[in-house]
Formats: sequence, structure tokens, C-alpha cells
Amino acid sequence: MAGNHEGEGVMEQPLTLAERIGRTEKAGTGSPDLRPKLESSDLLEEVVPERRRDGSLKMTLLWVTCQATVSNMYTGYLARSAGMSLGDLLRASLIGVVVMVGYGLLATNVGTITGQPHSVLARGVLGKSGSALASVLLAVTGLGWYGFQAVFLAQLFNGLLGFTHLQLFCVLFAIVMITNNLLGFRSVSGYARLAAPVLLVWGAYTIIKALASTAGPNLFAAPHVPPTQGILLTVGLLVGVAVYGNEPDLFRYARRDRGRNIMPLVVGYGLGMLVFPVAGYLMAELSSASTLGATMHFFTQFSLFGLTALAVVVFTINVVAVNDANLYEAVNAVQNFLRGRRRIETVIVLGVLGAAVAAFMQRSSSLQDNFFIVANMCAVFLPCATIVLAIDVFLLERLSGCRRPAGQDGVPRAVTSWAAASPGNVAGIVAIVAGLVVGAITGGLIPGTSGFGTTNMGIPSVEAWMTTIVIYLAAMLLARVLTSYRAKQVLLGLPAAEPVPA
Repeated sequence: MAGNHEGEGVMEQPLTLAERIGRTEKAGTGSPDLRPKLESSDLLEEVVPERRRDGSLKMTLLWVTCQATVSNMYTGYLARSAGMSLGDLLRASLIGVVVMVGYGLLATNVGTITGQPHSVLARGVLGKSGSALASVLLAVTGLGWYGFQAVFLAQLFNGLLGFTHLQLFCVLFAIVMITNNLLGFRSVSGYARLAAPVLLVWGAYTIIKALASTAGPNLFAAPHVPPTQGILLTVGLLVGVAVYGNEPDLFRYARRDRGRNIMPLVVGYGLGMLVFPVAGYLMAELSSASTLGATMHFFTQFSLFGLTALAVVVFTINVVAVNDANLYEAVNAVQNFLRGRRRIETVIVLGVLGAAVAAFMQRSSSLQDNFFIVANMCAVFLPCATIVLAIDVFLLERLSGCRRPAGQDGVPRAVTSWAAASPGNVAGIVAIVAGLVVGAITGGLIPGTSGFGTTNMGIPSVEAWMTTIVIYLAAMLLARVLTSYRAKQVLLGLPAAEPVPA
């Protein structure tokens, strides 16, 4: 059920015959197809209409599931293993929440306001070449996390059930996890609404029981481990787990209201980046175990009543829910090139590629090394493109005096076809690439260098984002003083003909 009056329980209205015919003709088939369209079509080349959008409660449950992850718990586990105190972890978590709410206000609202998926909006703002770049980044980050989560689930099963042949199980998990994406966003969000309450109850119970235990008063003492990880590195990992980059893909299904997605953002980031890292830290502290598997055994005894089967169910629900969003990200990127066609085949092919990524990760590096690289990569790569899209939507006309074609019914951006897209937004592409370079250098993301997988200067993601913001804002201000529309067009990827003033 997904109506435009969520609280009143109004069911979503089915597409009319005329709508189905119109959609088919827009796709360029040349002849009407009267067969009902599955949700897997997912409105990739259209603005999501108000009647198909969800309210704050459903979006909050979806976003809590995306943020309340076992990966965040693993961040807390690593912080304890690296000698950080619980107080330091809490400080890192609070900084991370502030950073992510600021980023989230840009990323989610650009999707809600325009109603377009990330890759299609990029086509209108960044042009053909910029959209291709954004789609590649979208696919890389989505598959990177998708592979890691499959590896992580296999590692958890190894600790809980003694599984061996982990490469095989990584591949099997990655392939099974494609199921929800075959049915599109509604299936992804529906599963999330099931997972969120389970995860929240579990995380809260774990922390309360830990603080109430006999060791509770001593949990804030510094661990007897030489510190090897600082607050800023931990913030970077937390941000890397929290960032998806394709937030517009998910929040284009959010209703346009005065809240501007504040409730989903604050609740999702607050619970995900506070409750779960702390739960992971406390389990590592109370168990005094030296391995993740041993910690998971203790965790099962402590918070899940010793029921290994229940632990398997909870962990599996969590990882599958998160990987739904990761694969959805990559699928929409490829669908941009395919003009929204062959979605089912796209899901299957990318699921197989994700399985290959998981097998490679399991074989090539340790879980901790993979986590460091994927988290920093995802915090830098796609968000730089997302930030350019948001700045363009919210500030282009105000700062540059230029406009892009508006959509119908007050939508600030029309859906731009590949044929109508500009060759490229020079300023936007330069801003994105500059951000990637800064993030790669400060985050140890350049293969073959001595710092690959180990370097961390400040908060690489924030440094990359700020680089992108400064360059693109400067370009818009420059466009304002240029007298030639052709120069503005090349600089910002504007339409071929100068728009007539309204």
C-alpha cells in the first residue's frame, strides 16, 4: 500500500489504460503495449507523481534500515580493537551525524523535489559525458558495497556456524540477494519496513543490557590497548557506511512536505550512527575476544539469548536490507544507459558481477582492509556528483542567473532525454573530478601507492565534498559575469538555445 494520504490508508491507484499506452509510447516502442506494467519499470525515465509517494513514517523506516547496519556495529568493534574509549567513539559518532544530516539535506531533497533518479537528473545537469561519469561512479560504489556486505555475511556465518569455503558462500549470498530488486523500489522499501523494527529493538536491548551489567560503570574507561585509531578516522568510516550517494533514487518517492525529510534523516542517522557503533563497541569490550567470530559468539549469548538460529536470522535480515539499496543503486546507473529498458536482465547481470566482486574481496584482502577501502571510496566517489546536482537545482538561477528547462506541475527540472542533453557541464565535471582527486589522496584510495588502504588525512569525504562545492559555486558566479550565452552554455552545460524570459 502506498497512497498519497498515507495516514488514511488509501491504496495506490492502478495505472489507467491511457497511462500504460502513454508510457509505452514515451519509451519509443512505436506501438501501444496493453500489458500491465510491473513495478520493476520503476519510473526511471519519469518524475514520480505525488500519488505514488510515501510519507515521513515509511521513509523513516526505510532510512533506519539503511543506516542501522551490522557494518556500523563493525565500526564500533574496530574502534574498541584500536584502543579508542567509548567516549571517543561517541564523539566521533556525533560528528558523523552532524556531517551526514548536512549532506543528507542536500542529497535527499534534490530527489524529493525533482522526482528523478540520480542518473537521469545527472543527464539534465551534467550532460551526456557528466551523466556517464555519474553512472559509472554510481555502479562502482553500489557494487563495491554489495560485494563487501556479501563477504561480511559469510564472515558472520563463519563465526556463528563455523562455515568454511567462504568464497562459495559469498557468491551464493550475493546471487540470492538480487530477489527484491527484481520487483523494484516497492519491494525494496517493503522489506525495509519489516527489517527496521527488528533491528531497532535488538540494538536498543543490547545497549541497555550492557550498561546495566556489572561491567557497566567501567565501560567508559580507556581500554588496555595501545591506541592506533583516532576520532577523525572513525568519523570517516562512519560517514562511509552512512553515505549511499544515490539518496535521490530513494527519496524521489518521498512526499514533498514542509519537513524536507528532516525526520527520516535525523532518526536514521541518529540511530544508525549512534546505537549500532556503540553496540559493537560494547560487545567487543565485554567479550574481551580477539576475533570477530568470537565476539559474535558472545554477542549471540548476550543479546539473543544464546539462540544461534535467531542471530543468523537477524544478521541476514540486516545485510539483505542494506544490499537491496546497494544493488538498487547500481541497477539504476546501468538503466540510465539502457533508457530504462531490460531492468530484469540488468538486475541479474549486476547481481552476478556483485558476486564476483565478493569472491575477489574474500580472496584478496582481510575484512578490515576491504572495509577501510570500500567505506572511504563510497564516501568520496558518488557524493561529489550528488552535491553538484543539489547545488545546481537549488542555487543555479540565484547565483548564475541561468535556468534549465522546468518540468510540468511545478517540478524544477524536466526529464532530459539523451538526445536533448548537452555534451557536458564542464564546471560540474571539473568539480567532481577535483573532489575525487582530493578524496583519493587524503583517503588512501590510489592503488599502487604506499598509502593505499592506510592513509587517512582529516576526514577525506568532507575535504572532497568541500572541494567540489567551492569549485562549482565559483563557476556559477563566473557564469553570472559572462556576457556570451555560448560561454555560459559550455561552462554549465546549458540548453543549446537561450531560454526566453518568462
